[in-house]
Amino acid sequence: MGCHHERLITVILAAGKGTRFRSKKPKVIHKILGKPMIHYVSLAARWANPEKLIYVIGHEKEQVKNAIDCQGCVFVEQEEQLGTGHAVAQTKPYWEDFDGIVMILNGDLPLIEGETLKNAVKYMDAMMRFEGAPAEGGHDYRNENIAGVVITTMVPNPLGYGRIIKDKNHRIIKIVEEKDATHEEQQINEINTGIYLFYAPYLKQVIDKLENNNAQGEYYLTDVIQLLNEMGKEVYALLVPDYTQFIGVNDRWDLAKAENILRMKYLQFWSYAGTTFHNPETVYIEFDVELSPDVEIYQGVSLKGRTTIGEDTVIEENATIINSTIGKNVKILKGSIIEDSVIEDNAVIGPYARIRNNSVIKQNAQIGNFVEVKNSVVGENTAAKHLAYLGDAEIGKDVNIGAGTITCNYDGFQKHKTVIKDKAFIGSDTMLVAPVTIGEEAITGSGSVITKDVPDKALAIERNQQKVIENYAEKRKKKYEK
Repeated sequence: MGCHHERLITVILAAGKGTRFRSKKPKVIHKILGKPMIHYVSLAARWANPEKLIYVIGHEKEQVKNAIDCQGCVFVEQEEQLGTGHAVAQTKPYWEDFDGIVMILNGDLPLIEGETLKNAVKYMDAMMRFEGAPAEGGHDYRNENIAGVVITTMVPNPLGYGRIIKDKNHRIIKIVEEKDATHEEQQINEINTGIYLFYAPYLKQVIDKLENNNAQGEYYLTDVIQLLNEMGKEVYALLVPDYTQFIGVNDRWDLAKAENILRMKYLQFWSYAGTTFHNPETVYIEFDVELSPDVEIYQGVSLKGRTTIGEDTVIEENATIINSTIGKNVKILKGSIIEDSVIEDNAVIGPYARIRNNSVIKQNAQIGNFVEVKNSVVGENTAAKHLAYLGDAEIGKDVNIGAGTITCNYDGFQKHKTVIKDKAFIGSDTMLVAPVTIGEEAITGSGSVITKDVPDKALAIERNQQKVIENYAEKRKKKYEK
């Protein structure tokens, strides 16, 4: 007997405006953990391996298309938002000759899991085909009564949801909207998640028969079930216990709740993969972040964009890392901010350091408190431990940068480069006026303003001679007393 592979086309509804968001942007492109909400729905949909992925778009369609960013997907425009049934009817040309399952879901279900969708397809497929009873010629026997499956879930408070009315065999008799439900029906807490699977040839027969004689003047997809029942076809409920997957995002507070649930799921995932979190409720990690085993993360840390953290790295309280690569065994001390930069193995950053604009901090280097590094390379074993600004600089290895050092990189019109070669010693409070090069093992005296290149092993010092005026304090005091 031949093994059967499910045939599937998936339709994602993403045409709505999301008026409750009070936003210029369409609802489905609002971000959760750094990605548009629809990204997560698309990911789950792909997990079920559809032959075709169709998006129904409408409001601000170009923005939605860009956010989906899918090659080979089909985009169908719903010019007027006339309900879910109308949206699906627009996609009919893409599945009317298809002998398989059409799965329909909303673009505002960011917590839906791919495995749930995959299982629903398998469940429907198993119901449609009884492989134990092959017909003549070894073909699978098809149960022609099965028309569809609706994913349902039980919620603690069903307020606002469509209730599932079904018989003891889980066959759906009807889905009742909240406002149309009787008192008894309102007590039911098995609800419609808005995820439907229909056998395409049967859906084709009823989709154009939907009517819009309701308070909203919309064509409801739920009415398809009644039409199928009238044809003598059966639609079944597939109850999924984890109701958090089906939290729809209708406003910004829903968005925050969904993000929180997803954030905790990711933290749990990374903790099982070997990361230690202290006070995880306060940690924020976006979708594209990659963590290695034995990373340790303290409270208030934010990791954003395409950020990678190497093994044995410790990130202390309230540090923020954006689009950066952090090596192994790095210590990022509290309150530090790293953006678009690379920190190599065994470096120590912070506390309260800021590293940005494509800087590279090489192995074993130390960037201390209130040091800012911008668009610079800091060599191996180099230390800048306090209160410095290093911008547009190329710093060699084993260099010591004294407190208060500043590379004066901007002349009011353009940026210039400072080069500090290996083993140089920059005295505290040195101003390096770029473009300037400090040679190997060269030294600058504290408080110097260096405007010319310093040769290897030389000392550059730029200060007026110190004057001492005896008894100055007394004279000053007398002057004021007069």
